[in-house]
Amino acid sequence: MKMSIKNRSLWRVLALCSLLFGGLAFVVPAEYCIKWESLDTFNFGEVESGKTELCTFTFRNCSNDSVTIANIRPACGCTTPDWRETPIPPDSTANIGIEFSSRKPGYFYKMVKVYFKEFPQAERIYVEGTVK
Repeated sequence: MKMSIKNRSLWRVLALCSLLFGGLAFVVPAEYCIKWESLDTFNFGEVESGKTELCTFTFRNCSNDSVTIANIRPACGCTTPDWRETPIPPDSTANIGIEFSSRKPGYFYKMVKVYFKEFPQAERIYVEGTVK
């Protein structure tokens, strides 16, 4: 049975689509590895109301490529991040500073999200303590 030109074109399009989309299944995303050298939670203990406290988180880039911090988003306005926007080479460490301004008395547990340019998912670090 002979195929018409229209049917052959349709089969070619289907074959091309299956090659293109089937090939996407074999694309391996770049692997990344961020290892926190410090704990991922810093406990300030008791903090005096109205005071500002500082802590530092240290991480190691155990990926094969350099990574760069794109953004750091604290959960509220009482935490302020500080970081360098320079690439961190493989097997190197970098620091993230977190400044906590105590306002309301009581226990606090705040999340800070760290976004890298190379990876879609955020790393999470935390600060906690009690404001007296």
